Amino acid sequence: MGRLRVGALASVVWFVVAGGAGAAQLKITDVKAYAFLEHAGKLSDDLVSSGESLVDAPKGGALGGDTATGLLIDFTFEGDKNASPKYATAVVDLTQTGRSGQPITTHRAFTNFIFGPDGIEHKAVFMEGATCMPLAIQVHAGKTEKSAKLDFHCTETVAPK
Repeated sequence: MGRLRVGALASVVWFVVAGGAGAAQLKITDVKAYAFLEHAGKLSDDLVSSGESLVDAPKGGALGGDTATGLLIDFTFEGDKNASPKYATAVVDLTQTGRSGQPITTHRAFTNFIFGPDGIEHKAVFMEGATCMPLAIQVHAGKTEKSAKLDFHCTETVAPK
């Protein structure tokens, strides 16, 4: 009889643990990127959804002829409402391609998610000096992933000899 109780208790504990792990699913739902417009002192419209490419942004090639060297990337995550999943982790790779073709990757991991009544939380990365190289954004959260590409480049100026 004791073995039956232990077996039943183990089954209940396994159900609770497995159910709890599955209930706290983390999903990436959106990625947006905004150039910081230095003269206007505000953020541009979303560059990911607009498909806007920036050429010579530090020299006035940003939207409206403004200058921009900084980039704010906003990641939108979805989880259980009013939950704070203990082990939820999202991994972000930001890969820029230098003039020589060499990839430069910034790797970030986000934890400590605290979802409100809507089940949404935003995390952000600010990249300074990021508007002269193409940027590939790759996000993995739970079983979901999203990617985006931003076409940034600057023309080279060669000093006369």
